[in-house]
Amino acid sequence: MTGRLTRRGALALLGTLAGCSGVNPLSSGSEEVDLDGAAIRALADGSVPAAPRRLPIDVGSDHLAATERRARRLLDAVPASLGPDEIPNGAIRKRVRHAREHAAESLSEATAAPTPFERLEAFADARADARFAAAAWRAVDEGLTRDDLAEEIEAVREDRRAFRERWRHVGADPVDATRVHAAIEQRIDHPGPDVGGDPRRYRPGNPLGVGEIAEEIEQARVAVDDAAHLYDRLTASLDDPTDLRPRLVDARRRLREAFEAEQADLSSVDPEEPWRIEGADVDVDVEETPAAEALDELFRPINPEYDEGWEETTPARALTWAHAAFVTLNAFTSLRERVREGETFALDSADDVAAVRTAAVEALRWAEENPAEPTLTRLSTPDLSDQLTWVDEELRSVDDTVHAAWLRNDVATYLTVEARSRTTPPASRRVAEALRGG
Repeated sequence: MTGRLTRRGALALLGTLAGCSGVNPLSSGSEEVDLDGAAIRALADGSVPAAPRRLPIDVGSDHLAATERRARRLLDAVPASLGPDEIPNGAIRKRVRHAREHAAESLSEATAAPTPFERLEAFADARADARFAAAAWRAVDEGLTRDDLAEEIEAVREDRRAFRERWRHVGADPVDATRVHAAIEQRIDHPGPDVGGDPRRYRPGNPLGVGEIAEEIEQARVAVDDAAHLYDRLTASLDDPTDLRPRLVDARRRLREAFEAEQADLSSVDPEEPWRIEGADVDVDVEETPAAEALDELFRPINPEYDEGWEETTPARALTWAHAAFVTLNAFTSLRERVREGETFALDSADDVAAVRTAAVEALRWAEENPAEPTLTRLSTPDLSDQLTWVDEELRSVDDTVHAAWLRNDVATYLTVEARSRTTPPASRRVAEALRGG
């Protein structure tokens, strides 16, 4: 799945649910175009470039082995088959079984992951789900309560405080250091300062409420342990550690000022209809086309009405936000210019879908092969590769006849991936120059 449902997509879905599946409810009466489903399915040919997630430091094999053992111990603490005899309550039983199954899936993903960093992340997911299942099962089977977890809550809070006290934004190359410290910042702020507080999804006395608190503790524990490991690996690689925080803060400030100056050029864009282009010599409205869907998706994160991601307390993550912001801003403006020149990417045949998919795949491959600054470019390319893979999965499931409108969001994703892939290496150079030139 693409994980994306725009306002127009939601309306189209509502029309389908209301029994209007044969007609696009927003089509103004235009005749629906049917495409050859077999030809569409054939497009998903496995040609999406792999773009695994990496860090510019090594993750220790001993650390990976230890976190894997922890995940498997938690998983093994929950019976593989839970029935009414073990957990009479069907809703609780279903949730515990689901968490255990998800943990097992994450363990399988970790084993198959192509990089140590991806294994680290998959093991963290497995541990969280396995801990939820194990604690909820213990609450049912042994009477585990929230109070029984109090010492563990305080221990992980203290370990996080201790790590914060010794952690400094040190490094050698500021680009590589930014990437590593962004990963540390993400972990040290997760799941939040109130780890072990009241459960948010379930009542505290419910076994699932106990499981939720235990899951949060495990998330905090693995986050602190992983952050400390990454930091120790980074400092061990440095002959002369330099405090880079002032450089990161200054780069963040200058990039934000530059972004906001360029963002001001979007003042003529209607936030409700960012695909509409009006002016003295042009009047373009491509609503209900893939171009409109793509422009809507690209505009939302750069809408001047919103101000997110520039937090001063997490300068490394703010710089990764800056990178993503410039990628998206430039992707939006470049795609909007193509629309201004007359492109709508209308879908009249499977060949039209093939053309935009090929352009997206080639653009992503180009970005991977010409990254400019690999550490920064490969912040973006894994997500772009994932998006192409998700869309391909949808294409494989279409019927023998498919309405063109049903593929609009998927084709829009191809367009956004192409645009972002093309603008990623230039954004990487820009952020790197701000870091190294400061």
